[in-house]
Amino acid sequence: MAQRYYGAKDLATIEKFNRELLGEPSKGDCGIIDQYVILYRTSVYETETNMYGEASDGKVYKQGVKLPCVVDAEDFDFQYTEFGPDNKQNVSFAFQRAYLVEVDLRPDIGDILKWNEGYFEVNTYNENQLIGGNPDNSHSIVVSAHLVRTPTTNLEEYRGF
Repeated sequence: MAQRYYGAKDLATIEKFNRELLGEPSKGDCGIIDQYVILYRTSVYETETNMYGEASDGKVYKQGVKLPCVVDAEDFDFQYTEFGPDNKQNVSFAFQRAYLVEVDLRPDIGDILKWNEGYFEVNTYNENQLIGGNPDNSHSIVVSAHLVRTPTTNLEEYRGF
């Protein structure tokens, strides 16, 4: 696709500025924004399923990975029921696509993200922030997640890149 208003040099500059903002955990760089999540991927092969294809004893997760991102969290929503108080929160996590491609990792629906001492399960996955409207220049991956109770199955300490 012809690039009328931007070129490869412009795209490289955008990526460079975003790396400075978010930082790179692999180099020990915290960046200006300095927000991280720990991503726990579902281990499909280690999770035992029943005859309906559901996780019988709970999901098993791979070792966590620390990733830089931008977080947009809604306020807590406390609900009081006959069983006591319960809190809910929806959060949006935005990751730089180029960094995720570099570390060969991306969040997916059903994965767990640890942020702000809470665990969030990924609901949706969007990759529609296109630079110049060009589908070949996808800039970010944004996932929406909801607060879940602390998972009890196989959450190992994270590893850094």
